[in-house]
Amino acid sequence: MVHEHAERFQPILAALRDQPWRELLTSSELMDALTAQGLNQSERTLRLHCAELCEAGLVDREGRRGYRLTAIGSEIARELTASRRLGSILYRMEETMCQLTFDPEADAGLVSINAYVLPLTLLPSLVDDIEAVFRAGLAVGSRVLLAGPGEDILGRAVPAGHVGLGTMCSLTLASLLMRRGVPTQPVFGGLLAIEAGKPAHILEMVRYDATTLSPNELFIRAHLTSVAKAARSGAGAITASVRELPMSALPRLREVHDMCLAFGFPGILAIGRPGLPLMNIPVHEGRVGLLLSTGLNPLACLWERSALSGGDPDTARPMVGPADWKSLLPVHSLRARADELT
Repeated sequence: MVHEHAERFQPILAALRDQPWRELLTSSELMDALTAQGLNQSERTLRLHCAELCEAGLVDREGRRGYRLTAIGSEIARELTASRRLGSILYRMEETMCQLTFDPEADAGLVSINAYVLPLTLLPSLVDDIEAVFRAGLAVGSRVLLAGPGEDILGRAVPAGHVGLGTMCSLTLASLLMRRGVPTQPVFGGLLAIEAGKPAHILEMVRYDATTLSPNELFIRAHLTSVAKAARSGAGAITASVRELPMSALPRLREVHDMCLAFGFPGILAIGRPGLPLMNIPVHEGRVGLLLSTGLNPLACLWERSALSGGDPDTARPMVGPADWKSLLPVHSLRARADELT
């Protein structure tokens, strides 16, 4: 039935699957998602299609609270949406960047967050790793988002016995650069070798326009990173975002970099020279290479400790969304807050 009517059902399944970190999507949120896909359905048509999907066991409905994919629905959605998701990460990154407003000088604004909801028992053992990653300058910024049981993290309630833990995404930096007159284009997600505490060379690369998943998620979930080791010993492999910018924007880029360092907001790992390779990465003529750390580096420690191995591939994906800068904790306060929660 689903394959016979894939044209009708695919947009709804895609909308539900594109936000796996959301517990439920309401009818109005689904309507907004379909409109963003260029579809113009009536509310009545949407309700009828959702009722058919519920009857087929692909979607669950919880009254007015909204809809969610079932386990089988998630698998079918992956199959039906594979081709349309190829390269879709690029436009999602652009959409996210346009929502962010953070400015280090103003000490305020919205930042982009990657987050997991974890068993509370995991938190004490992770604090050492997370602090080490920030001390080594392998993360973005110097703050984390920590929500206790019953609190909210990116629009989701943290259940009892759990904690929400989030770190800033490199899109926060890319958005800041854009608003300061430095347009950057994402090219690769890379697995970056760290030697003597400094970026050395790229080990693996995945183009953003040729994948259906975040390249950095792929490296982390494949256990190719060694972020905790890199933070402590100065040698290992971390995730990074490889971008390009016009060479005319290079002076402004250096100004923003200096400002970020002055305000304690690391994340820019390396800046190239016009037309020349950045480490072992080729750069187009008239462009400059830029290497950014990713917000997933501190969270990679979860996978390196096998805390998130196995399970549902969708629920193991990080939540992504905007958060107020003021709601984040300085990383030096993480341990005290973790002690309070545990």
